[in-house]
Amino acid sequence: MMKSFNTGLLLIGNILLLLGGCQEKSRDNQTPGIAPLVKYEFSKGAGHYNYAPSVIQDTYGIRYGFICENRDPFQIVDYVYLYKGIPTANGYVWQPGTPILAPSETGWDNCHICDPDVREFTTIYKGETYHWIMTYLGVDQWDSKHNQIGLAISKNIEGPYIKFEANPLVPYEDRTRWGVGQSTTIVKDSTSILLFYTSITDKGVGLNMREIKLNNLDNIVLGEEKKVPFIGPNSYPAMSEKHIYMASEIRVGALEEIPNWVGDVSRLSYMPRTEDIFSEENRWTEIGHVGPEESGFPRNHNPAILTDTKGYMLNEDELVMYFTPAMTGENWLWSYDLYSASFNLKNYFK
Repeated sequence: MMKSFNTGLLLIGNILLLLGGCQEKSRDNQTPGIAPLVKYEFSKGAGHYNYAPSVIQDTYGIRYGFICENRDPFQIVDYVYLYKGIPTANGYVWQPGTPILAPSETGWDNCHICDPDVREFTTIYKGETYHWIMTYLGVDQWDSKHNQIGLAISKNIEGPYIKFEANPLVPYEDRTRWGVGQSTTIVKDSTSILLFYTSITDKGVGLNMREIKLNNLDNIVLGEEKKVPFIGPNSYPAMSEKHIYMASEIRVGALEEIPNWVGDVSRLSYMPRTEDIFSEENRWTEIGHVGPEESGFPRNHNPAILTDTKGYMLNEDELVMYFTPAMTGENWLWSYDLYSASFNLKNYFK
């Protein structure tokens, strides 16, 4: 059976086909200026898929990759795995993945859990202090509709992570639509986060943002949901001192072969932080992209930007985008491995 019940992939089928690839355009339609260096990172092996990455780097240079993956070979049920990358003279060496969060036996996330995003953020829960938060997608229908966003917390980056009892953090009522998910968090300050996520509403499908006061889980304050114009679904931001960057999955080719619901290009864009991301005037500029010519694969999707532990760029000189390429045909699902694309920004903004 094709992976029609997987949450992240069904989303792409529902909304990228709907949008027809109409996402952000580069300002003045200029040609992208940076060709990335594409590199294979890791895979769990035959009968497994890896996608929806969230990769952060600590002060020691260690990278922590939180990934959506199936536990049992050739069984399509999503779990959250952690891969730990150790810096060496020959690049990063990834340790074997460890499952750190599973679907619940009952309740709102009992079918799949996916789209993890982990950040260093201190919060109080039941009188105890936790230093790490994970937002993730959960679903309780095997048709992959009624997705919602939940919260898990830990005292250590490597776990164990416990689920917030009052989940979902961002609920979705309609059981006939895909819902909300694919979250990315940027820590605003010691009390609040900026939560970016894909949402389906009566007004359409796209990227939305909420500011959430989250430093005390007994007193959560959900801010207003705001749409980010010119940015389509399956998009993931990161910030630096000067810019906000956006990695987005888009459709460029005809995509007639299976999986025709998965985008063929992962695109990187930016705007200065002096601009308003909610402006009705398009301020996004494309820096570069990974498509079939760059990766050697016909599908390139679920991109995410390497950041520090709070969602900010490590420096202004290089941007690393993680993504999942795939082949077409009957083995497309089992070809989902994790790759990276490095963009040299040293001379780009001069």
